[in-house]
Amino acid sequence: MNIKKSLIISSLTISLVTSCLKAQTQAPGSIQPTEIPPQFFYEIDIDPNQPQAIPTSTPTAIPPTPCGPNRALSIAWNKNSTLIAVGIGSGHNYCGVTGTLLIFDISPGYPRLLRSVPATEWVESVTFSPDGTRLVTGGDDDKVNVFEGLSPFNRLQILTDGQNDIEVVTINSNGTLLAAGGRDTNVRLYLKNSTNLFNFVKTLPQARSYIQDADFHPINGQLAVADRNNWVRIYSGIRPYTHLKNVFIRGARILAFAYNPNGTLLATADDQKKITLLNGTHPGNPLQTFTAPMRVASIAFNRKGTQLLVGDINGYVNIYRITPLSNLLMDKLPFVKSPLPAHALAFSPDGKWLSVGRTEIAMYRVDGVRAPTTQASTTEAITTTVNTTEAITIENCTEASPVTRIKSSTEMGNSSTLTAVSLFALLTAALQGMVLQ
Repeated sequence: MNIKKSLIISSLTISLVTSCLKAQTQAPGSIQPTEIPPQFFYEIDIDPNQPQAIPTSTPTAIPPTPCGPNRALSIAWNKNSTLIAVGIGSGHNYCGVTGTLLIFDISPGYPRLLRSVPATEWVESVTFSPDGTRLVTGGDDDKVNVFEGLSPFNRLQILTDGQNDIEVVTINSNGTLLAAGGRDTNVRLYLKNSTNLFNFVKTLPQARSYIQDADFHPINGQLAVADRNNWVRIYSGIRPYTHLKNVFIRGARILAFAYNPNGTLLATADDQKKITLLNGTHPGNPLQTFTAPMRVASIAFNRKGTQLLVGDINGYVNIYRITPLSNLLMDKLPFVKSPLPAHALAFSPDGKWLSVGRTEIAMYRVDGVRAPTTQASTTEAITTTVNTTEAITIENCTEASPVTRIKSSTEMGNSSTLTAVSLFALLTAALQGMVLQ
C-alpha cells in the first residue's frame, strides 16, 4: 500500500474534538451581503454495492465486493452537466483495497446511478473529453481506461504503458491530446486518432519525482505537470511537445494545482498548507502566497474564476476571493459531515453545481438558488419516499446540543439513495426543542 493510501486511511481516525474546535472557529471574512453563499442541497451515496440502472454482461470473474470506507477521489462532469463520473477508492487495512468507477445521471433533478465498473485498485482520476464522447480513468492498477462517454459506457480501450500507480489523467481543451502521469515519474501523451481512440506518441522527460497532478492550459494548450519535489514543468501542447520551462515552488511537496478558466492564473497547494498563485501564461515568481487553515486535499477555481476553493483533510472547504488578487477568506461551505478529507472538488460546466467528494458527494448550488425549505420528495420519478427524523447529539466542547436532522431516503428502481437536509426543518425542530425544555 503506498504512502498516499496510508495517509488517507489514517485520516479517517481524526478525533471529533478537532471537528468541534473547527466548528467554533469563525471565518475571518464573509460573503458579501448581496451574494447568496453556496447552498447545500443533497448528498449522493457512493456505495459501489448499490444497484445500477444499466445491466452489464456476466463477467468472466466475479470481482471482490468492495468494503468501506468508500472515498470519492475524483469527480468529473460531462459537457452538458447531466452526468457525473466518480473515481472511488474503497477499503482498509483489514479488508484490502478495491476501486470503482461510478457514473450518475443528474438530469432528472436527483442522482441516479447508471453504471458501476469495478477495478482491482483505487480509481484516482477521471475526466470526460470536451465533446462528452469519451470518459477516461486512471488508477493504482497502472492502467488508463477509455470508455464511451454516453450510455451504455462500454470500455473501448485499455492503455497499459504505465509502470506504477496512475495519479492523473487530463485531456486538452479540443480533445485531441490525453496526458497520464503517475508514480513512475513519467507523463505519457496519447493523440486521438480517426476512430476517436488514443495512440501513444511520447513520454515527457525531466521528471524529478513521481507525478502528483497535471493540467492543460485552457487557451494555449500548454501542459503543466507537478511532481512531489516542488517542481512545475511546462510543455508545449503541440508536436514535438517541447519542454519549455521549470518553475520551482519554494516550500514543501506539491499536492494539487489547477488553472483558472481563462488560464491567467495557476494555483498550487503543498503539504505545508501553502497556496501559491502563479501567472498562468508565463509562470515564474509567485504573484501571491497564503496559508490555508489545514493541510490541503483539493483545490478548484469557480467557473467565473473569481473564487478559489480549497478542500482540506478535515472535510472543510474554504472559499477565497481572488479578484482582485487577495488572500481574503470569504466563507466556508456549509458543513454537513464528520471530519473526513475533501478529496475532490468539481464545478458543473453550466455553473450551477459544486460537487465535493468525501465518503459521499455533497451537492451545492452555487448560482444563487436557495436551498428548498420543504422536503424534495415531490419529483414525479420518485416512487417511494420515507421520511425519518434522526436525533443527533453533537458535542460542542462546552455543552451537548440536540440537533434534529430530517433525512429523506428516496427508494427508486436502480437508483442511488438521496439524502436531503432541510434548513427549515432544522430550525423548526430546534425551536420545538427549546420550547419543550
